[in-house]
Amino acid sequence: MKTLYKHILGVLTLMMLLFTFSSCKEDSPKSDLSHQQPDPVAPVIDRTAFPLGADVSWLTQLENEGKTFSGADGVNKECMTLLRDTCAVNSIRLRVWVNPAEGYCNLGDVVLKAYRATQLGMRVMIDFHFSDDWADPSKQTTPKAWEEYDIDQMKEAVAKHVTEVLGKLKELNITPEWVQIGNEVNNGMLWPLAKVSNAGGPQNFAALVAAGYDAVKAIDASIKVIVHIAADNKKSRYDYI
Repeated sequence: MKTLYKHILGVLTLMMLLFTFSSCKEDSPKSDLSHQQPDPVAPVIDRTAFPLGADVSWLTQLENEGKTFSGADGVNKECMTLLRDTCAVNSIRLRVWVNPAEGYCNLGDVVLKAYRATQLGMRVMIDFHFSDDWADPSKQTTPKAWEEYDIDQMKEAVAKHVTEVLGKLKELNITPEWVQIGNEVNNGMLWPLAKVSNAGGPQNFAALVAAGYDAVKAIDASIKVIVHIAADNKKSRYDYI
């Protein structure tokens, strides 16, 4: 496994989050779009422009905490609209957690944010962490519900999770342009089973990435699949095995 696909585009390189926080008189309710019908006149999304992106995964939580967003004029504006109109952001990245304790970044929350982004004509990247919380080079904690799974059960869980999320988006006529199978997977994911530095880890990691890839392509073959490496400008990240 000499290479892990260096496939992160120019998208999200600038990661602009133009947040100005102030008090809010009323909270935005946390909700999902489980029963939402597809928009019969969906906005046209330009997929030809250079992807200029921002990760706004915290957006619904910040809104529910009473935060608001404004530009230089001090006028409050919906965050993604502000990013689009002020910074020319045209792509939104959203992380997915399996069973997060507070509900944010779960299936319903991600669908809500993706729907809002596409209604603004923005492109979407879905970032699967395959964890109940943050996954990064220092931790890739297996979701609690999956802790006892062997490799075959884990492949099934990964595929089912990807299919569930992308399937719900598809019901709303939302097709992500990019999907990450894992987040900052420098040493694999779903530890200890697919930790690359463990015995059998490289093979398990490759099998789980393949399971996620196949699930994405089964939903829509046009979606670009990404393996995300932190500090991906370093050659050593790709050939240390």
